[in-house]
Amino acid sequence: MTEKTNMKCVVTMFLSVICATAGLAEDRTYGSVYLSGLARVDTWPYNSPGVFSAMVCNVNGPDGFLSVRDGPGSEYEQVRAFNRLAILEVDTRDRIGNWVRVVSGSRTHTPAGYPQEYRALPVRGWAHDSYLCSFID
Repeated sequence: MTEKTNMKCVVTMFLSVICATAGLAEDRTYGSVYLSGLARVDTWPYNSPGVFSAMVCNVNGPDGFLSVRDGPGSEYEQVRAFNRLAILEVDTRDRIGNWVRVVSGSRTHTPAGYPQEYRALPVRGWAHDSYLCSFID
C-alpha cells in the first residue's frame, strides 16, 4: 500500500471508532420509560456528589449491552453486562474521566420498557458514563 492509502485507512478507522462510540444523549421512550439524556449532563452536575440511579442506554451498537468492568477502562475485565433499561446505582464521588464506580444494579422494566417484578442485579465495578441516562418511569 502507498503512504496515502495507509493514511486513508487510519483516518477511516479513527472516524468509525468515534462515530460508534456512545456519547450523545438518548432522548427516547421505551414502553413506560422515558430516557431523558445522559445522567452526567442531566443529573450529576446539579446535585451533591453521591450515589445516583441511572439507566443503561445508548446500547444500540453491535454488542447491545453495557459492560461493567473491574477498573476504569475498556482494558479491564468485564464483570457483568447489562441490557437497556437496567438501573445502575453509581457513586459520582468516584470518577476517573468518563468512568464512574457502580455500586449495585437492579431491573424494574424489560429492555422494551414494560414493568416487571423488581430484580436485584448484584454488581460492583466501573461503567463508562456515555451509556447511563437519566430516566422517568
